[in-house]
This record gives sequence, structure tokens and C-alpha cells, in this order.
Amino acid sequence: MRIVLLIPQLHAGTELVLNRLLKQKNLNVVGIIRSAVSPFRRSYWRYAAMGVKKAGFFYGAQIAIFAYLHRIVRGVSRLLFWRKFRFWLSTDELIERYQINLSDTEDVNSHETLQVLESWKPDVLITLYFDQILKKSVLRIPKQAALNLHPGGLPLYRGLWPDFWQLLHGEKRAGVTLHHLNEQIDAGDVIAHMNFPIHKKDTKFSLGLRSAQHGAKLLIRVLQQMRKGIKLPMINLPGKPRYFSLPKKADFDTYYSKGKKLFSLGELQRELGRWW
Repeated sequence: MRIVLLIPQLHAGTELVLNRLLKQKNLNVVGIIRSAVSPFRRSYWRYAAMGVKKAGFFYGAQIAIFAYLHRIVRGVSRLLFWRKFRFWLSTDELIERYQINLSDTEDVNSHETLQVLESWKPDVLITLYFDQILKKSVLRIPKQAALNLHPGGLPLYRGLWPDFWQLLHGEKRAGVTLHHLNEQIDAGDVIAHMNFPIHKKDTKFSLGLRSAQHGAKLLIRVLQQMRKGIKLPMINLPGKPRYFSLPKKADFDTYYSKGKKLFSLGELQRELGRWW
């Protein structure tokens, strides 16, 4: 079974899932399409501008910087928690170690990217925290399925930053969901789902790390079932669909007033100790 992954350039959850997934010797990842979003490209600044427009300059800057947080964290943590953090390889390190085909793109639906995808002949296409919307021309390429690993409970937490919104709303449990892709956002048929407890001191970053770890387990289990030819039925999850975008200033104000944080070095250390 030939697997192609679509990933963002900047996301800690993506790297954690890749670290787990690529260790599975019987799962054949033949290529990675990576979204070319960086401070040197217009797409990153459009994202940053959207954050400023919604939340004001101070919180908007936090949204923009958060995209790079895992790189900063990786550097600091390799100094402070080296014995645990040495197992977390970057995307580039993983691609080199496992000799995986890589194609960077600003437009996943472009003719050039479609040609690359078709040449890889994927059976399964999987988006991991991907920051572009796939059109039918991409979705029709895989022979078996186009899937998305969503770091939140569906249908209640569609869209962006589900870990932030689950913490803001005082949820006791968070979710991670694997679903088929269609042209709508996080709206395809669900085939696997997992809930896990939210801790009192969780930050957006620590909850995101734990979501990625549970998501990796969920994804590996499903792919192993698909490899064996097991058909996975659709799962009907309760709740009215809700879509969330980036937080506004009032959302940040409420979040911080509840004692919540975006990041804590102590929570990072606990998460690394729990999983590695």
C-alpha cells in the first residue's frame, strides 16, 4: 500500500506523528508533499495578517510566532532535556533518514504538484495538519482513500486551533479524529476517533503534543487495518457541527483570564517524559 503524506512546514504535531509513523516498517510512505509556508513567502504573511486582523497586533503576533514555536522549543529542549528530546527528529532529518521523496509547494492544486502526486501513484493520501484545501483534482488521485488526521473532536471542533478552543470552553476531554476528505473543511465521513482527558495545567502546546501522540496511534492502527484489506465503516459522532477560525482578541482575553497558557516549558517536559 503506497502512502503519500501532505504536511505543513511548521507544526510540532506533524513531526511527532511522522516520528511514530515512519518507524512502521510495513507501512510504505513513498512521498511527502510539504506546504511551502515560511516568513520568506507571501502565504505566511497572509496567515500572520489574518491573525492581526482578527485579534489585534499583540495577539496576532502570538499567532504568527506560534507557527515557529516548535522550532524554538526543539532547540531549547535539546539543551535542557536532551536525554528525552533526542528521539524527536525534525521533518528534514526524517526525510533524510528514511530516504523519502519530497516536493515543496505553495499550491497543492497546481498542475506541477498534481503531476508529482500522479507519478507517485498513491493508494492512500493523508493530510497531517495540512494548511491548504484540496480540490477534487487532488482528491481523485489516490486509489483507496484520501484521509485527514484532525487534532480535535468532530463535528464539534472543526477548523483551526481546536486545542485552544477545547481549553477555552472548559472541555474535560479532547478528541482526535480520522476522516475522509472532501472539498469542505473537516466535514468528511469519520472512520476512527479517540477521546483522551485534558489535564488541569494543559497549555495549547502540551494538549497539541498529546493529541498528536494519540493521533499517531490512531492513524497507524487504521493504516494497518487498511493494509490487511479490512473495510472501515463510517462512524456517526454526536453533536452539532461547529467551525472555528483563529481566535479574536476577546477569545484570547477570556482564555488568559481563565489561567490558560499557550505554552509552558514545564508541561513540555512532562509530555516528553510521558511519551518518550
